Amino acid sequence: MSSKNLNPPEGLRDDVPQENAGAGIADVRQIYETEAPRLQRYFQRRLRSRDDAGDLVQESFVRLVGCMARTTLPRPAAYLQRIARNLLLDRYKRLETRFLAFHVPIDDGFEVAVAPDQAARIEVEDVMRIYRRALEELPQRTRDIFLAHRVDELTYREIAESMGISIPTVQYHVARALAHIDAALEQE
Repeated sequence: MSSKNLNPPEGLRDDVPQENAGAGIADVRQIYETEAPRLQRYFQRRLRSRDDAGDLVQESFVRLVGCMARTTLPRPAAYLQRIARNLLLDRYKRLETRFLAFHVPIDDGFEVAVAPDQAARIEVEDVMRIYRRALEELPQRTRDIFLAHRVDELTYREIAESMGISIPTVQYHVARALAHIDAALEQE
């Protein structure tokens, strides 16, 4: 684990002068020492990127410190976990929005109104090649759930009922697929 990713946010470092540093900073430092490695593992399992995971750990603590500055939190570690989950969900929503641009309904009557130029066609072919390869790399269950949602256009509820799983499990698999596809596209 890279120590770069687990440096405390600027407001908690010893080398940064702190005004009004009192019990609140000590509390956050203690929470950071306990929770940062746990959050790092949580994000890494879901994102496959140490840098992104480290960034989200930092963002989680920045938001926690901001909340603690405004109000007293009875259970700051639990609040921090909620912040982390929300950051991950926000990231997945942004990825899903980003992929909507690539969504094309597949049916026999589909025709492009204007023929794309050669460069655009090549770019689309490259994206689709990466997309297909990323889909093939997914575990079978995740791929099946993702395709049921994106290609068959089933709702999360319909998928959950047909597969005998919970809606959050469906959401997890769709988010996992999106994160994997996004990582594949970013690597190219």
